[in-house]
Amino acid sequence: MPFAVRCTLVALVLLSGAAIAANPVSPDRLRYKWRDESGTVHYADTVPPEAVKFGYEVVNPQGLVVRRVERAKTEAELAAAKADAEKLAEEKRKAEDLARNDAQMLAAYPSEEDLRKSLQAQIDLITQNIQATELGIASQEKSLAERLVHAAEQERNGKPVPPVVQTQINTLRMDLTKQKTYLERRTADRAAMEKQLVSEIDRYRLVKQRADEQRSGKR
Repeated sequence: MPFAVRCTLVALVLLSGAAIAANPVSPDRLRYKWRDESGTVHYADTVPPEAVKFGYEVVNPQGLVVRRVERAKTEAELAAAKADAEKLAEEKRKAEDLARNDAQMLAAYPSEEDLRKSLQAQIDLITQNIQATELGIASQEKSLAERLVHAAEQERNGKPVPPVVQTQINTLRMDLTKQKTYLERRTADRAAMEKQLVSEIDRYRLVKQRADEQRSGKR
């Protein structure tokens, strides 16, 4: 090969190498790959709506995947995801509240007996309230019975029931209805407190056991 030709070829190779070095592979050459609903693979230089719908991959000039993009979620899926997130947040909040309450319980009641006495004291107060209400009801029923007897005597004698007596009868009846409703509510409160005593004691034992185990493990 003539010397001039060899020089020309070398010059072209050097120029070509310089051009490549000056113009490396551009990120613009990244392509987008996706499969349609029939499973057919597609490639494109830009992201078409169909790729967003089914999800796609970003591939470099060597065909290697550099990033994956999940398909766009439907409104129903977004709503479900939001509901799940809210549920998890609520469960976390409840767990934190329970842990805080457990810690406060242990701090307030050094022993199971302390807790039992506190709960029993509340039950005793409700019991006293119930007893006082029952006495009040008995007294009102006696007063109502006396006025009803008086009103009946008046009617047997052909006399009208005095307005003041009729007013007293009506008032006593209304008061008795209110007191009996109140008594039912307080009786239900006492039953609930008795159940709470059992559940609180069970919870205390469990929390106390865990706390003791944790202290033993740290030693």
